[in-house]
Amino acid sequence: MSVSTHDRSLPAKAMASFRLPSAFWLIAPSILFLALFFVFPLLKLVAISLPDGSTEYYHQIFTTPVFLRVIGETFRVSLIVTVVTVAVAYPYAYAMAHGGRAVLLVLTVALLIPFWVSLLLRSFSWIVLLQNTGLINNFLIATGLIERPIRLIRTPLGVIIGMVHILLPYAVLPLYTVMKKIDLRLMEASSICGASWLKGFARIYFPLSLPGVMASAILAFTLALGFYITPALLGSPRDMMIAQMIAGQFTEQLNFGLGAALAVVLMVLTAVAFGLFGAARTALQKRDRRKGEA
Repeated sequence: MSVSTHDRSLPAKAMASFRLPSAFWLIAPSILFLALFFVFPLLKLVAISLPDGSTEYYHQIFTTPVFLRVIGETFRVSLIVTVVTVAVAYPYAYAMAHGGRAVLLVLTVALLIPFWVSLLLRSFSWIVLLQNTGLINNFLIATGLIERPIRLIRTPLGVIIGMVHILLPYAVLPLYTVMKKIDLRLMEASSICGASWLKGFARIYFPLSLPGVMASAILAFTLALGFYITPALLGSPRDMMIAQMIAGQFTEQLNFGLGAALAVVLMVLTAVAFGLFGAARTALQKRDRRKGEA
């Protein structure tokens, strides 16, 4: 009898000794919020895309040339936008990180002002600027660079310009965070050793800023994949991106299953791209670590 009582008391003692860490109760509201408003809707979206367990919508997506073309166009435009955004953000962040206080203040204000204006208004402003009678074409004609207006709106170029403008603040901030920590005395040391500024920048400064470049590229690329408003306003139907097609399936075609499947495909492709960027970043960090040990 004593052995049986002892055996029954073991689970009770184990339950009494098991206590959730106090930090758990601090993050419990966030976990609950994410579960209700993020995880559950995602699972519901996946369920809608698989009616009765059928994968017909996914088969339709990957066997229809129109869907494959839109997916390819989305990735092509997103890659171009990412490269251009990081290329523009790099010198901007460099000036913020190593300029004087006045330069930092002006550039920071200029960077934050777009956040105070809605994305829709910023996209509409590019319609005014890029149209045939807009400010850009009028300026080019007035300076004699062109004789007739250039078609900028309803083209891939117009979409890229609008997307780069919107993504620029998101690309600058990670770069600035990394560049601010780089000691410029390393560049001075390289010049003392006889290296030119360009060689010192390529061999010292740029490799040290690569974590910021990777973070900036990851953020810009993942955001660009899901753009909807800017391509819809500045692009043409031939330049449709996957987010526009998803919206069309839900609002115009009323094909919720196919729209949900397209959304799931977009999320999976975004996760794959994010993983590839992360793997590249990890490989660069390992390479730098090996160089440091050597």
